Amino acid sequence: MEKRLIIAIAMSLLIMLGFQYINASKRRRIQPASVSTPVAAVQERADMPLPREEVQVREKEQPAEKEGMAFPETETVIRTEKYELVFSDKGGSLKRLSLKEYQEEGKDEILLDTADPAQRPFAMRSPFLPGLEKEKFVLTEGEGFLEYSFTKPGWIEIRKRYDFHKSLNQIGLGVSIKNLSPNNINFSYRLIGPSSLKKSEHMAGRRFLQADTMIDGKIWKVKSVKRAQEKSGQIAWVGLKNRYFTLVLKPFSVPRSVTVESTPGKDLMVALNSKQYELAPGRQIEEQYLFYAGPLSEQKLEAIGYDMQGIVDYGFFGGISKILLSVLRFFHKGTHNWGLAIILLTIMINIVLFPLTVKSFSSMHKMKTVQPHMQKLKELHKDNPQKLNKEMMELYKKYNVNPLGGCLPMILQMPIFISLYQGLMRSIELKGSNFLWIKDLSRPDAVPLPFSLPFIGSSVNILPLLMVGMMVLQQKISQGISAGAMTNEQASQQKMMMTLFPLFFGFLFYKMPSGLVLYWLTNTILMTAEQGFISKRMSES
Repeated sequence: MEKRLIIAIAMSLLIMLGFQYINASKRRRIQPASVSTPVAAVQERADMPLPREEVQVREKEQPAEKEGMAFPETETVIRTEKYELVFSDKGGSLKRLSLKEYQEEGKDEILLDTADPAQRPFAMRSPFLPGLEKEKFVLTEGEGFLEYSFTKPGWIEIRKRYDFHKSLNQIGLGVSIKNLSPNNINFSYRLIGPSSLKKSEHMAGRRFLQADTMIDGKIWKVKSVKRAQEKSGQIAWVGLKNRYFTLVLKPFSVPRSVTVESTPGKDLMVALNSKQYELAPGRQIEEQYLFYAGPLSEQKLEAIGYDMQGIVDYGFFGGISKILLSVLRFFHKGTHNWGLAIILLTIMINIVLFPLTVKSFSSMHKMKTVQPHMQKLKELHKDNPQKLNKEMMELYKKYNVNPLGGCLPMILQMPIFISLYQGLMRSIELKGSNFLWIKDLSRPDAVPLPFSLPFIGSSVNILPLLMVGMMVLQQKISQGISAGAMTNEQASQQKMMMTLFPLFFGFLFYKMPSGLVLYWLTNTILMTAEQGFISKRMSES
């Protein structure tokens, strides 16, 4: 491959990997969501409440905790078309959640499973009721809802009502607090929101777990914390996401602040801190929330509203990523296979960019033509750099040569490479999708071996090896085009790069998702064919 072409592609990959760290510091401007929407509006949007769902109650004698569990924990299981939810009367909170639409090794995708009541979504803490998250709540069941209540006689009553929908990835939560005492009382609470979301496996050194909060119209992003971080402002929603899934909690009254902290298991936990309420005797306050648990899908979140789709982030070139993913989905509708859709998308991109490729190699060919003249000028004006530069500019002008022409078209392709990388990396459609021998396009293609090899193990990834082979062939063809335009030193450097760069790219891509490698392999095959065609046309002209 011509030196400038290799550098351009290498730069694209380095920038592509670097953007995952740079993007963490960038914030998006989004209009704040309305926080005055009544619960009725939520129910109308979500078509709540639902007809009675299948409710299964399991009473289990749990081992007593070290700090004491004074009662046997009772779990209540709710099953809908979308998920299975396990609630506990210990704190009246959500203990386990799994999605039916997405499966991992034949089992429902578990989004969270938390043994510690203090870390469970919808657990409540309050300085006025220490240990509230571990207290026994009394369960009441109804058509499409569960209600948990806790009463401290002569002082306070707390109720949590969960409303479910048969076919949507969302839950309605109502919290009510009533003063049972004859005196005014002050009360505030912390409601645990998105918490203990299952971490995705690391990919290309990237950790996908992240807490996002829309506050004052901006997205506050937290990937890790050593100490709890708290922010106040106009909080529209709080969320926790991994590579493919997200938990988002929308409050319909403005909380005092949001807190993001790390759990003992190094997970992230997001909590909403209420205002401090002064309750007169017999007075009751009610607050409403909407909880989404499901795929990190812009379409699904946008359908719910409240700017929740802001949690979906494809990076700096997100707009291009969305366009490319839309085209990818269009091809999938026709092929019903994501592997074929990726190949068709790659072909389309190469057709669109073909004029740039032709321009790039045309510039290389022109440089090859003027190379003898350049060499003479260098020998003639080797002691006069200013004169040499002036003569070189005249030479470029005479032969209509742009010295950067072979590089700039490739640099212009970088946004596409980066955008597709970001889009395919987070595209849940690839999860579990197969193509040829590939069982899951979101993972390396890992073909089992009948034996184990050092550094490789008992399986080998075929696609990256094919990609390395195609890159070597591509460079040989490209070298033939640009050979006459290079000095001996440049030719020596290119020969070295013909060995190093394929190995570097092979190492870089070896454990990346096979969907990404399939794109790059297809792109390399197409570029090799284009270069061979252009090289033949140039030699004939």
